[in-house]
Amino acid sequence: MSDSWDDYASEWDANKDAVLYADKAYQTLINVVNLKGLRVLDFGCGTGLLSERMAPLVDQIVALDPSPKMISALDAKQLPCVETLAAELTEELITSSSVFETPFDLVVASSVCSFLPDYEQTLLLLKRLLSDKGIFIQWDWLDLDGSGTGLTENRISTALDGAGFKRFKVSQPFSLTSDYGTMSVVMAAAGGI
Repeated sequence: MSDSWDDYASEWDANKDAVLYADKAYQTLINVVNLKGLRVLDFGCGTGLLSERMAPLVDQIVALDPSPKMISALDAKQLPCVETLAAELTEELITSSSVFETPFDLVVASSVCSFLPDYEQTLLLLKRLLSDKGIFIQWDWLDLDGSGTGLTENRISTALDGAGFKRFKVSQPFSLTSDYGTMSVVMAAAGGI
């Protein structure tokens, strides 16, 4: 997976659709969560478009992405409260890396979960990384019937429930229009919401 995302890294921040997606995701995020003083995991951070927006408000961001070139682009931004990690999220990484010793107040995943080889298993790992009152928020392209790119609301709800989230909300906060048409985005907020 990381090799293909490496190919996009140098041009990602110039992609107006990627920037607009990050802007809209951030706006929906601050409508749900007060970011001031939080410890955040930006899971699948890419070049850090969402981390950039959160950085002025939070205490710390651990930005994780399997693409070394995406992480390199984020490192070049020299955001003061961001610690980067180029790796896949695994049980071994969690137990071997000191950045995971302290629970996170917030885990965000912007346009990431639909690309995971095992979304449900990854949710179990992410939930373990949250504090007792921690919040998990994801945004992905909405797949209405399970036949396209993205995730269905039903799959997200079932996965969140299976991961042990007692409270969650799934919504469609925005859509984006490009040369390829209009696509809706699905957002899930789970945990201490």
